[in-house]
Amino acid sequence: MWDQMKATAIRQGLNLYLKANYGEVTALEFDGKARSLKLQILLHGEESAIELEIGHFEVEVNGEELAVTPSGIQVSRAWMQALAAARLEGKRFVIPPALAGTAKLVFT
Repeated sequence: MWDQMKATAIRQGLNLYLKANYGEVTALEFDGKARSLKLQILLHGEESAIELEIGHFEVEVNGEELAVTPSGIQVSRAWMQALAAARLEGKRFVIPPALAGTAKLVFT
């Protein structure tokens, strides 16, 4: 039940950040114990959703800053899989300050 509530919060937070410029997260599954995510994103201009799985992510809290490092990324589009491997896999991402407060509640 907690994971479902957290999945809703994560989806809403991502949509605040993504919706205007990129698209919308239409479905999201969160496993707090495994620290994994599965989501579907309908990008602007696409006819069908893209499936993205983050097999595991590490969370780092440093004062007010929250950072996430994803690994085990799988994407349903081959070119996006290559992009994810090159630009996302194992990279540290600082969560925007507007989302950091909610993200801390969900991830920690």
